Amino acid sequence: MNDWNKDARVLTYEELLLDFATRLDRHRAGRVACELHLSLLRPYHQQPHHLRIVRRTLEPLARRYDAGIYELHNRNLIILTKGAAATDIEPYVSQVRALFSEDPLFLGADDSRFCSWYGLERDYDALLMRARQLNEDRKAAQETGGAQDAMNRLVGGTAIRPTHLEQIERAIEHADLANILRRQDVCAVIPGMRPEPMFHELYFSMYYLAQTLLPGHNVTSDDFLFRHLTRVLDRRMLSLMTQRELFPMLRTAALNLNVRTVLSAEFMEFDKATNIKDRGSLAIELPALDIMNEPNEYLFARDFLKERGYKIVLDGVKYLNLPLIDREWLGFDFVKVTWTPSLLDDAAGQRGEALKASIAKIGRDRVVLCRVDSEDGLKAGEALGVTLYQGRLIDAMNAVKLKSPAAGAAS
Repeated sequence: MNDWNKDARVLTYEELLLDFATRLDRHRAGRVACELHLSLLRPYHQQPHHLRIVRRTLEPLARRYDAGIYELHNRNLIILTKGAAATDIEPYVSQVRALFSEDPLFLGADDSRFCSWYGLERDYDALLMRARQLNEDRKAAQETGGAQDAMNRLVGGTAIRPTHLEQIERAIEHADLANILRRQDVCAVIPGMRPEPMFHELYFSMYYLAQTLLPGHNVTSDDFLFRHLTRVLDRRMLSLMTQRELFPMLRTAALNLNVRTVLSAEFMEFDKATNIKDRGSLAIELPALDIMNEPNEYLFARDFLKERGYKIVLDGVKYLNLPLIDREWLGFDFVKVTWTPSLLDDAAGQRGEALKASIAKIGRDRVVLCRVDSEDGLKAGEALGVTLYQGRLIDAMNAVKLKSPAAGAAS
């Protein structure tokens, strides 16, 4: 291999754009560029599959007008055409707009920020300056991003593989899991008042489990393997909770189990070792995914749990599925809806009324918005009528001691 090939590297889109724009100084006529500011969309609309579909939408334009499509580091995209007018490009831009019609960027009266236009006969200097700026921004992001990528790999850990399962299972069977047992409250939240705990979830910390049993690995990286591990952990949870000194923890508690675990011999032993006096109104959280995968098993488990005095919590429901949830038919007591930032936008947008009606039908005091880690979660929940919350923000609110009126006066 010669020295030139050894040193060759793939140019970035920013470098290609800058190089091409520089060479267009004497060939400006009939060229139009358009920058689509996809970076202004909400993060959940900037996923790789969104960008692939945008590019596919613009490909006919590229073929017809010999256009270059430059995918930039900041998620923006620049189309540089030859022989096309702005009116020729606009229909394709409108198709891209339609893909994201429910993004807050397009809910206002003015969405002009989405596009920047350059007619090179007039705006060549502006495009050249923009290309230089993008290239410098990309270099700066690359310098700071290298360290961040290394940190993300460290925190995220290496994905687990099937070959790890036997090692992890063996370790779980012999580990003292009481040290990684955690509890987190589900609270009623009324604006201006301290959260009021209603019940608490008991679970094993997956982060500390990974650090203890398989350091440097991410045990949640593969959905199939992780679900297998949860069944192994279910057995240990049930075994741990049969210790009489832990019975008080079961009162007003919820255990996160799989449907198959509820139908297992281990759960029968747990049910036999405890009684309704010991465990109080213990709730069993069942994954919503199990209803889709094992509907008959879920219905059988539901009837068994109800007969034995347990409450049922449907766990892991995505908020867009709320209109599909029929509490009367599924027979659960509570449903846990996973908070994501997109909920705040949809609560204020076209889907807001449908979501609010779905929550009212299920019961405002039956819906738990979980994994709430920011004030936006409370804002979205309040807009939709939710009163029950769970998450790190709620934990932090509970940890803060509110001043009494007397203490406030004294200060």
